[in-house]
Amino acid sequence: MYRIISTSRLTELEAHASALPMARAQCDRAEKDLEKEKARAADLTAALETANAQLANLRKHTAAEIELARSAAQRTRQQTNTLITEAQKRAKDIEFRADAKVRELRAEIEQLKAKLPDPLPDPQGVVARYENVVGADIDLTLYVTEDPAVTWRKRVDLLLVLLCTGCGYRKEETRDGVTDSPGARREFLNDPYDGAKLKRRAQEHAETCRAVTLQHTLASLRAIVPAT
Repeated sequence: MYRIISTSRLTELEAHASALPMARAQCDRAEKDLEKEKARAADLTAALETANAQLANLRKHTAAEIELARSAAQRTRQQTNTLITEAQKRAKDIEFRADAKVRELRAEIEQLKAKLPDPLPDPQGVVARYENVVGADIDLTLYVTEDPAVTWRKRVDLLLVLLCTGCGYRKEETRDGVTDSPGARREFLNDPYDGAKLKRRAQEHAETCRAVTLQHTLASLRAIVPAT
């Protein structure tokens, strides 16, 4: 029978041999952990690829939307410029037509001024006054003009004017060559065909007229004789 002699090297080998199962178990566990990490790395790689694909798709859609927005903004700018140009043209056209209308109206005013009759003589006073529906005055004013050629007695021309200060409605009655006296004036003012007729017309006009007096035209209305 052989005798095994114990040496330090043999002791070391025995120690290594006894540790081998433990090392193999650790190696197996490490291999399993490595497989798990590889599987996890593969999952992460797949997830990263998916995320990259989604990011690329999002960038593509974003770029398309940006391009659409730019195109829409450009179209809007072009439409706005077109509208502004058209509005400027219309404004110039309106201004031109307005200037032409103003010139036309001024010419008509000058023609009307040329047709205005001579001013009235000094009024003797308002002998009757009515108010229309909105409160504008309708006056009956007596005008007396002396005949300077007659010296031995006072001869006058009587003029009674009906004037609505709202709408400018006028009527008049005259009596020439009257020997002036209070009685002659009363008779003229009360005559059914002279003063009384104008009073009737003034009353009828007052019941229907709705024109408001314009202060800046009142003086000019009262200062001229109506056309006959």
